[in-house]
Amino acid sequence: MFTRRLPLIYTLVVSVVVCLLTYFVVKGIDKKSDNTTSNVNKDCDPYIARLHGTKYVDQLLYAENECESDIYGGLKQEIISYINEEKAAGNIENASVYIRIYNTHGEWICINPDEQYHASSLLKLPILFTFAKMAELNPSILDQKVLFKQPDYTELKQTYVSKKLVQGQIYSIRDLLKYLIAYSDNDALHLLYNYHNPAVYKKVFTDLELPYHDNPSNGPVTVKVKEYSVLLRVLYNGSYLSTQSSEFALDLLSQSDFRYGIKQGIPDCVTMAHKFGEYFTPSESQLHESAVVYTKKHNYIITVMTKGKNMTQLSNVMGNISKIVYSSISEQ
Repeated sequence: MFTRRLPLIYTLVVSVVVCLLTYFVVKGIDKKSDNTTSNVNKDCDPYIARLHGTKYVDQLLYAENECESDIYGGLKQEIISYINEEKAAGNIENASVYIRIYNTHGEWICINPDEQYHASSLLKLPILFTFAKMAELNPSILDQKVLFKQPDYTELKQTYVSKKLVQGQIYSIRDLLKYLIAYSDNDALHLLYNYHNPAVYKKVFTDLELPYHDNPSNGPVTVKVKEYSVLLRVLYNGSYLSTQSSEFALDLLSQSDFRYGIKQGIPDCVTMAHKFGEYFTPSESQLHESAVVYTKKHNYIITVMTKGKNMTQLSNVMGNISKIVYSSISEQ
């Protein structure tokens, strides 16, 4: 019996082919793994927001990847396509959307992040923050009684309002906060202004890096979709207010009876803590909403801001965007 030696060139060719096959097989496995698990961009630094102004504590407010999620890139494109269709049909002038998905690797997406919108009734949420902060130092303030003498007739009429304060009736601050958040009552807002601490109110904005000015001559306060979402994020994290105060605020938000925006796109059985805002002039309408949606697997924050001519059309667009988002995330 004897052994026949192969030429050296054959041995080299076989070795190269085996190495190439091994490389491509491993590469394919890695690529498949990347597409089915986490998409965290290794070149992306995390953004960390902290609460400053204390001597020893550097309190964490929230953190996220600076880059948007590739996993939800398909969802983003679907929303963009829908917004473009509505713009082309003349139903809206523009819309912005921010989504932050929890119980994941910190995925988020944002559409039209630089567009500015009139803050309007969205600023009622910082008032709630203010009284929650005040109550952390003096819990009895929520039980303070206030007489509602008369409505503020100079205020523009609201398109969406369900319950209003009754003239001549006495309310506690706690009651007024419910009217403020659950029913978005402007009379409750003006009455609470008489009892809030302006320094605490301003600090809410500076702490959370939100746009603020208290001089009407400077024009209306405008916000961007992502920066306003910070309010819901720190409530969900319990990282700005105490845990008890965050629960109190989110409970009030969950009682909001506004059903003409994000709520249209999710089942009635799904819990949602949300605040809407509306603004309109003879030439323009704006409708916005920010919410925490509690699903079985992935809770998420969604903020939608819209501009157009007709409030009903804006409401429909918000509901359809919400439906797209809920369908995508609930199926994950």
